[in-house]
Amino acid sequence: MRSLDYYNVKLEQFRNSNRVILKGELTNTSGKSYSTVAVRVMLFVKNSVAVNEVFLINNLPNGTTKAFERHIYDLPPGQAFGDITRYEIFTENCY
Repeated sequence: MRSLDYYNVKLEQFRNSNRVILKGELTNTSGKSYSTVAVRVMLFVKNSVAVNEVFLINNLPNGTTKAFERHIYDLPPGQAFGDITRYEIFTENCY
């Protein structure tokens, strides 16, 4: 079973816009190196999914930690950064 762990994950508002910045670190202790890791992030407003997006992290050798930063542009109309109540982040696939 692969062991990819997320640390220091946080959401930030970009300036005074509805753009969300997701920052964090991904550590690979799986025993295997990956050229690409597909990461799914879901942002929730109350109990409804507002954003459901996949992004890629490239070149993650075994035993390393890599920082990531993802700009999320597609908050639904009428929703703002302050409306986000929680998030989920997980590895969708590794190549």
